[in-house]
Amino acid sequence: FLDSLRDPVVILTRDGKIVDINVSFLGFAGSSKEDLTGRDCRETEPLGRLWNNIAASIFGKSGKNERIMMGAKTFEVYITPINTGSDVTHVSVLFRDISALVDLERDFMKKSKELIITNTLSSTFISSSDIDSVLNDLLEKVLLVTDFRIGWVAMKGTERYNVRSMSGVSAEFRRNLDSGKLDGLYERFIRSGDPLFILEPPDVSEVEELRKEGIVFLAAIPLKSNEHVTGLLLLASRVEVQMDFDMASLLSLTGNTVSLIVEKVRLFQETQVLAITDSLTGLFNVRYFYDTLSKEIARTLRYSTPFSIALLDIDNFKLLNDTYGHQAGDEVLRSISEILNRNARSTDIIARYGGEEFIIVLTNTGKQEAFHLACRIKDFIEVESFLHERVRISLSGGIATFPEDASDAKELLYAADMAMYDAKAAGKKTILCYNRKTKQIPAS
Repeated sequence: FLDSLRDPVVILTRDGKIVDINVSFLGFAGSSKEDLTGRDCRETEPLGRLWNNIAASIFGKSGKNERIMMGAKTFEVYITPINTGSDVTHVSVLFRDISALVDLERDFMKKSKELIITNTLSSTFISSSDIDSVLNDLLEKVLLVTDFRIGWVAMKGTERYNVRSMSGVSAEFRRNLDSGKLDGLYERFIRSGDPLFILEPPDVSEVEELRKEGIVFLAAIPLKSNEHVTGLLLLASRVEVQMDFDMASLLSLTGNTVSLIVEKVRLFQETQVLAITDSLTGLFNVRYFYDTLSKEIARTLRYSTPFSIALLDIDNFKLLNDTYGHQAGDEVLRSISEILNRNARSTDIIARYGGEEFIIVLTNTGKQEAFHLACRIKDFIEVESFLHERVRISLSGGIATFPEDASDAKELLYAADMAMYDAKAAGKKTILCYNRKTKQIPAS
């Protein structure tokens, strides 16, 4: 009967002696029936490692299961007591090869974990208003799904790396990260070109900052955009980590998913910028200007601090277009936009208002200060040469101040426009301030 069973089976006495074996077990054990019969199972592998459960099955008069590895195979072992009357006289031990099932289970668990990683990280809320919060949320989820306790994100800047998010590190280590002490290490990772760079205890101990932090394992995963490395995701541990193929796959998947999200953040930011930017000049567009104007009026009404606007128009721009062509006109508009950006204050909001008109919101600025700032910009432009030294440009402009010259946005724009109209009528190349006493503002 035993030989008819495909699975290896051995019968033992209650004291552990082998009394019967089937053919499958002989092939499994690599011995003959004569060699094994009568031997103590504790001296025979793999029975020896099962003795505790065999003994428990005999004395407890109940079946036991155990999973063991034999070489590259996995077996589920079924230990069953054989009763004669009320006593256990023998026990059967059956070995069932479940390697294929274990492989399927492992693949399922791996894919489940991959799905969990992807879904968890992809649920990161993307907002352009606070990108650091996005990265903090993302890093928190990375640490959760990878079981690491330490991590940070270092993005490449123009001159150095900027640490945008970090977790699980000491105050001193934070200072070291912020001061760029690991930038050389980041460059070493990136130059290697590896999709995953690992530092284990002997290598980590050579990096003073990591050693002082108690880190013994560091994984650096490149973050890419259009095949270019834009930064690194770094995961660290203060206890040794067993690095194997599954761990490498998990970290690579995490890095790829984070790269996609960081790229999505970048594209989202670009989309937001495009929505408020004039495509020709790179200045803010009219929609953003109106939004800013409304906010400044609300702020002034709340805090009683004035602000001004400067409306600037290129003199004789139609003649320039007719003489040199519209492409030359576009080049002049771009050049003047650059000059405006260079010479305005960091708090000023500069927008392209119309074809050849520009408007500047001068926050916390009274009329006289606004007038001097606009005149300075006008003077800078007049000394510049455009279109390869062929053309000189001049501006005319009007200044209006809120609430001195107007009670709402419409009146303020009208006031600046009237002042600019007077500057044109006065011979151009002039900046004039609106005078409410001598002008009648139409009713809203």
